[in-house]
Amino acid sequence: MTQTLRHICWCGNTELTEFSPDYLACSQCGTLVSKTGLRAEQLRIKDDNHDFYGKEYWLSYQTEHYGFPDIRQRARQDLPERCLYWLRTLMAYKLPPAKVLELGCAHGGFVAMMGWAGFEAMGLELSPWVVEFAQQTFNMPILSGPLEDQQLEPESFDAIVLYDVMEHLPDPVATISHGASLLKEDGIFIVQMPNYEEGKTYSEMVAQKDHFLKLMQPIEHIHLLSRRGASQFFKNLGFEFLQFEQQLFDYDMFFVASRQPFVPYTDEQISYYLLKSQSGRMVQALLDKSSDFNKLKFQYQNIQVQYQTIETRRAELLKIIEQQGQEIASLRSQVSATVTDLQQTKSQLIQAHSDLQHTQSQLNQSNLDLQDTQSQLNQSNSENEQNQSQLTQIHSELQHTQSQLAQSQEKIQHFQQNQLQQIQNQLNEAKAKLKVINVEIAAMKTSKFWKLRSLWFKFKGFVGLPTDNE
Repeated sequence: MTQTLRHICWCGNTELTEFSPDYLACSQCGTLVSKTGLRAEQLRIKDDNHDFYGKEYWLSYQTEHYGFPDIRQRARQDLPERCLYWLRTLMAYKLPPAKVLELGCAHGGFVAMMGWAGFEAMGLELSPWVVEFAQQTFNMPILSGPLEDQQLEPESFDAIVLYDVMEHLPDPVATISHGASLLKEDGIFIVQMPNYEEGKTYSEMVAQKDHFLKLMQPIEHIHLLSRRGASQFFKNLGFEFLQFEQQLFDYDMFFVASRQPFVPYTDEQISYYLLKSQSGRMVQALLDKSSDFNKLKFQYQNIQVQYQTIETRRAELLKIIEQQGQEIASLRSQVSATVTDLQQTKSQLIQAHSDLQHTQSQLNQSNLDLQDTQSQLNQSNSENEQNQSQLTQIHSELQHTQSQLAQSQEKIQHFQQNQLQQIQNQLNEAKAKLKVINVEIAAMKTSKFWKLRSLWFKFKGFVGLPTDNE
């Protein structure tokens, strides 16, 4: 089935953001809007065998896609559960013979139960086949087609109820506004629909395997409202007062909307009206049994909670026992290891004691050796004292000798200085004499004799005769 994309919320906001592959989110009212839900014209069943909400939707589609029982089974199963639950809430706000219209009545079981209780009740369905099935099954007046197509008198109904219907409406404002025009001034809406927990992201739902994911069916669940969105929706239509009741299923919300403050009826007032007729007595009996069942169910749920608590505690205790068992096993292993360590330590202590005794023996021997060494040391000290005394005497003699040596050195230095002075004087005299001789030699070299002498030596050298110099 090909669908055009939807980009507007029931509240008129077009600034929608991506929420999931199939839904957009409206920040103004907290509603999830299907991208590809059915259009208003597709609610008019032209071919009961092929249109979406035709015959097969009730006989096979819901079973194959959602695992729900088909309409024949639901006509039996819903009476003691859903129908009684809804009737109890309706009668808390409206009493017979109030006029009530159920939109999307399916098999017509709740319409029949309202009739049995004394209400002037009628239903409405889109599929002609479902309308015929409901009429044959429960013999109640059932209208066929969208609400806007019905010829109904304005302000003629005391209540309009929609159970798992409002999320299917392509244009909920138009449909519910039309319904509001059919209600009396003190008329009410009673609505059951999926409850989107505003603020929870799609990724969080997937991670938590949230049951709400099963309700995100984009073809038929077009608007998934939050509580804030539901309150805003009905207040926009003039229904200022909303009372949220305990929902039958955790993933739903269940509320009553009114233009006027609520004045709920007591159980005694409800029973008074029911006991006026035979069928009403039957309904009262069913409500009583339902109350007993609900009490038992509540007790069972409490027992389940207690059982779950006990099971959780038992699991915790088992876990603690298991942990303690592991700890005990670990302690046993540690004790065994400690015993082994103690035995090794004992063996080491015995060895250490033996070593200690050996060491003590060595120590005793060492003490003896020490005493002998001490005796030798004392003797050495005595000898050292004697040597010290001798050393002191030698030192004294050395000082005396050094004193004499100093005196001898002083005498030697004096003697050396005298000798040096004498030698110096002699040297000076020799130098003077040498100078005189040099003068005389120089005078001789200039004389004729010296020149002849020199020529003679040269001649001797020429003829090979030895000279006096050689």
